[in-house]
Amino acid sequence: MTTRKKFWLMLIGVVAGMLVIACSCSSLSSLIPTTSTATPQQINNQQPLSGLAGKWIDPDSSGGGTISTIENQNGEYVVTSVINTSRGPNELTNTSWSNGVLTWEYCPEGMHCITQSTVSLDGDNLTVSWAWSDGGNSGTSILQRQP
Repeated sequence: MTTRKKFWLMLIGVVAGMLVIACSCSSLSSLIPTTSTATPQQINNQQPLSGLAGKWIDPDSSGGGTISTIENQNGEYVVTSVINTSRGPNELTNTSWSNGVLTWEYCPEGMHCITQSTVSLDGDNLTVSWAWSDGGNSGTSILQRQP
């Protein structure tokens, strides 16, 4: 038998063996018990997410807790107010719902305006990305649901 024929036979054997192993592994995985764990809801579609509406506090915000109020209006989420009790009135300037992401901007008097966007929802924790609207600083925060 020529070296070329041996090579092709060996290659076919290796590929066939890999297919058998792959099929066996996928069959065995159905026999392995799994546990159910809650995973954060990724906010990546335009359908209303259960639990996003409510009052959310950012305990790390300047001047104490800033509370953003989110409502579901006609299948889209909107922020209706952003209030920090130590600073005073509603600071909300803009809100939008696009491709399953809620984005809002608020402008505390004498401070940078801040834009926040939803990232994920895990029970009573809402992760948002934030950035100063004029650039210069950004990060993520975990907002906590308020009663």
